[in-house]
Formats: sequence, C-alpha cells, structure tokens
Amino acid sequence: MFTYYLKLALLALKRTPVLSTLMVLAIALGLATAMTSFTVLYRLSNNPIPHKSDVLYAVQLDNWDPQSPYDRERGLPPDQLTHGDTRRLMADAKGLRQAGMYQSSVVVVPADPQVRPRNASVRVTGGDLFAMFDAPFLHGGGWSKEDEQREARVAVITRELAERVFKKTDVVGQRIRFDDEDFSITGVLDTWELRPRFYDVTNNTLDDPEDVFLPFTVATAREMDINGNINCWQPPSAPGYRGLMDSECIMTQYWVELPDAAAVSAYQAYLDAYVAEQRKAGRFGRPDNHRITPVMGWLAVNNVVPDDTRIFVGVGVAFLIVCLLNAAGLLLSKFLRKSGEIGLRRALGARRSAIFAQHLTESGLIGALGAVCGLLLTLGGLALVRSLMPNFDDVARLDVGLFGMLLVTAVAGAVAAGAYPAWRACRIAPASQLKTQ
Repeated sequence: MFTYYLKLALLALKRTPVLSTLMVLAIALGLATAMTSFTVLYRLSNNPIPHKSDVLYAVQLDNWDPQSPYDRERGLPPDQLTHGDTRRLMADAKGLRQAGMYQSSVVVVPADPQVRPRNASVRVTGGDLFAMFDAPFLHGGGWSKEDEQREARVAVITRELAERVFKKTDVVGQRIRFDDEDFSITGVLDTWELRPRFYDVTNNTLDDPEDVFLPFTVATAREMDINGNINCWQPPSAPGYRGLMDSECIMTQYWVELPDAAAVSAYQAYLDAYVAEQRKAGRFGRPDNHRITPVMGWLAVNNVVPDDTRIFVGVGVAFLIVCLLNAAGLLLSKFLRKSGEIGLRRALGARRSAIFAQHLTESGLIGALGAVCGLLLTLGGLALVRSLMPNFDDVARLDVGLFGMLLVTAVAGAVAAGAYPAWRACRIAPASQLKTQ
C-alpha cells in the first residue's frame, strides 16, 4: 500500500507544482537555518578528548592581589599560573602525569637554501603532554625526562612541518634549526584533531595544535617569548626575562592527569599544603581559592562556546518551527481543496485510515524533498560562515551524522505538520461533497 500512496503523492505534487514548491522551500529554508547554526554549536561544544576528559584537570592557584579578586563577578581564581609555580608543580610531579605549558614561536630555517624560512607556532611544555593528551605519533615519540633535565635541544614536530621542510615525514633523529640553534627531532605527530583546543583558552581555541613542541626547561633556558596573555597585579621585582619568570605575573597553563577519585583527593590535599607553604613565605594573601577543573567544566567556565552562537541556534530553531507551521497551513489548504475527490473515494468505500495514511505519505514526501533541498542550502550556509569567519574553517562543516539528523528532522517535521491537515481531510463527510458535485 505504501507504494500506491507514494504514487498518489507524486501525482498530487505534479497537479499543484507551485504550492508544492513553496512547501518544499519553506521546509528547506527552515532546516538550513537551524542546521547551519546547530552544526557550528555542535562543533564548538564538542568534547575534544572524550575518552579522557574526566581524568584531565586544569590547575588554578589564587596568587592574586590580596586587596582585589581576580574575577570579582564569579569569584574565580586566575586562569593561568606563574612561571615559578609551574616549575615547582612540575618538579613535585604529584599527579599521574602533569605538564605546564605556554605558547611561543620560532623561525624555522631549513638546511635546503631553496626552502624559505618560515614562522612556526610552538607549544612549550613538559614531556608528559603527549601521553596525557594521546598525541598521535606518525614516527618516533616524545622526549625523555633525562632530556628535559639536561636541557637537551630536542623537539617534536608535526607531519605538515616535516613535509614542508624535509619533503618527507620519517625524519626522527635529523636536525632542524630554530632561530639560531639546531634541535634533534624525537618524534613526528600525525594529523591531530583536537578541537576546541582546550589546553590553552587564552589563545584561539579553534586553532590546530602547534607546529613544534619544545621542553619547558629548554624554552626557559633560551628565554623564549610567551605568545599569550601575561597578567600582573604588581610589577616584577627585577627587570628582564628572569624578573618576569620569578614574578607574580600569570602566564602559563597547567594540566594534570588524575585517574580516579582517590588521586583527585590526594592532589587537592597537595595543593592545600603547597598554598599553605607559600603563604608562610609571604605569598597567596587571598583566602583559599585553588581548584582543579576537568576538561568540559573548564570549557564551560571559560565560555569557549560564545553566547552569540547559542542565540543563533535558538533563532534557527524558532525559524524552523515557523516554516513548519507555514507548511502545515499550506498542506491544510491543499488537502481541503481536494474535498470532492476525498468525498468520492469515501463514498466508494475508502476507509478514513487509508485517507489519513495517503495524505501523511504526501507530507512525508514533501519533507524528504525539503531535506534534499535543505542539505544543499545548509552546505551553502556553512560555506558562507567559513568565508565570513576564516577561524571557523574546520568548524563549519557538515558530517554524516548531522546529515542523518537533517533527513529525520525534515521527514518527521513534515509528517507532524501534515498530521492535522490529513486528519481534517479524512474527516470530510462524503455526502455533503457528493451533493455539490
């Protein structure tokens, strides 16, 4: 029977091409608006490391001005640590794994004179980062703790940088020059999808992971600049780079891996003791406000998903509802115009359930056509977002799962919109219609 109803639906669409096109376009436009906004929100609010997000924690210490809180409205401690606190916490190593970090940059000077030097972004960090964040190595691996302790000039680079500089990826053990110094490559990372880039919310969270990874101790020894926020509540007591590193200025991010509740409690106790120790030395003049926050909580606290995006989604959904209501009105008008035909079929013995099923099938077909057109409009909308906001290049892309949701939403929405018109159609009294024919 479904095939028969589908055939009747196709014939009905052909008889009213203008009205049918309006309904399809209404559904398609509503779906495209909702799906474009929802896709962006879905990508931005995605869990960047779902299998470990509940065991990775951002560490915060409140070393701020005793007379003025860092975040007066929400009462939050600073979102970064001082360089000195990071060095100490990394040395104590009380978590399963831990890594202090910040962003910097270098100039890559290829050995081949035909290849031009280029700037590269750098993640200065501890060697535990790669295991903590499950970094995908194509060749080799991270550096050892011994390398870090002796300030060995070692580096991990991405496959993109390896291909650009060496024209190949298997370059473990080879030398690469950063600025005026050679480094030995210990590992090459494969393409790394880590979005949003949760580990550093002070820089653009939609950027890809950095091109180069260098040991924290090496960057400190080389006095590498910090490309990110540096906030101070009092000026450094000494001039220059060393004065900044030993100041109360916050500039580094710190992450720790704690595998279970016992480890979380133990690490919180360690921070309690550390703050108490530093307070005796004249630091941490504010009330206790140190904390550790898991990945998804960290993204929420730092508003990684802009409020404008959520508003855009709300507007898109509201517009979809309006379009479906308009489609329902058009369907009702179309079905009631066939009162004579429906009355004749009822007089010849057609059951109300058959009339209802026929018109629901027609509604579903309109929804399916609206989904196809909506897909094309959604792809166009996402392309427009990418052109207007280059940082959203990898965010504003439709995946297979969202296309499936698009199809189901379109058909279900159209069927729901057509339920009342179909019910009205099957309730038409055949006698009254036959008298007027």
